[in-house]
Amino acid sequence: MNTMKHVLVAVLEDKPGVLNRMASVFRRRGFNIESVNVIDTINVDNSELPNLTRVTIVLSGTKTTVDQLKKQLDKIVDVVKVSEFHA
Repeated sequence: MNTMKHVLVAVLEDKPGVLNRMASVFRRRGFNIESVNVIDTINVDNSELPNLTRVTIVLSGTKTTVDQLKKQLDKIVDVVKVSEFHA
């Protein structure tokens, strides 16, 4: 299996406990988060999108396991969208 670095970007509703539920998915699947960054979501015109937060996560894993992880994150009710960027 070829392990490589992946960058996931998730847009979440800004509610208590969402980040904890998201981190629990990583813990249950045995992933180690190498880096995490949380910031308010900004529109193209630099205006803030209300009640949304963007979380950027760097982790290592195989393509198959990261795809499964993305599907699990998408199932969390307060997760709006999950995208992957290749590092």
